[in-house]
Amino acid sequence: MNKEISDAFNCIIEFLAVRDIAQMSKDALKQACGASVTDVIIALGSDLPVVAETACELYKAGYGEKLMFCGGIGHSTINLKKKVAKILNVDIDRLPESEAEIYACLAKDKYQIESSSIFMDKTSTNTSENIKNAIQIFNDHTIKHQNVILIQDPILQKRSYVTALDLFNNSQKIINYAPIIPKLNPDGTLQNDTPYLWEGKRLYELALGEVYRLRDDENGYGPNGKGFLRHVDVPEEVNRSFEIIADKMPEYLARCQ
Repeated sequence: MNKEISDAFNCIIEFLAVRDIAQMSKDALKQACGASVTDVIIALGSDLPVVAETACELYKAGYGEKLMFCGGIGHSTINLKKKVAKILNVDIDRLPESEAEIYACLAKDKYQIESSSIFMDKTSTNTSENIKNAIQIFNDHTIKHQNVILIQDPILQKRSYVTALDLFNNSQKIINYAPIIPKLNPDGTLQNDTPYLWEGKRLYELALGEVYRLRDDENGYGPNGKGFLRHVDVPEEVNRSFEIIADKMPEYLARCQ
């Protein structure tokens, strides 16, 4: 990888890894949603422990009344299990099967968060189900969810937010808070020192795959494509960055289909 490619990836990542608040604080949160404490912090399933860890840290710091972990069993769940087993220093067989339950293990064992504060969706297998099931659980337990903090794999944060917009009502406030903002060095290595992030080419493939999905064309997820999402304006510089990488490193297009 060279600087042109890493700059192109950093442009795409900046678009995808959305934070509505650059650095969380009570004042910043109140300015964003009108309250210094949200009703719920929602962490969506992924194979990155930092998603759950960020949710737990925000909860412990008093930024949410409840925690919601979403995620069933998917193709990358085993990666999450391996990483969390190392963090908690336990045998992998001692961890539960679903991503939500694995997140909850981190919350209880690493952060000493009481089970009564944690709600889980253990069955969803995609982003839309994550959000739908979370809302159903909130309604079933009469949990207020007028304002929420939404946390996901940074590369999936943008699409998760767009999905949530169509499932929450207009009076509800969703605060994006990607757990980290990844940045690549010119050689393609990550500047971030957060442990247990993406392995191999996964970051690169995810980033290109997300642009491919967010584009509102015949291949994308928008109204002019599969119809899964509302229209999203993908900035021209992001589209140019995608084409630069696609032309020079087409091996990263595995998720663009």
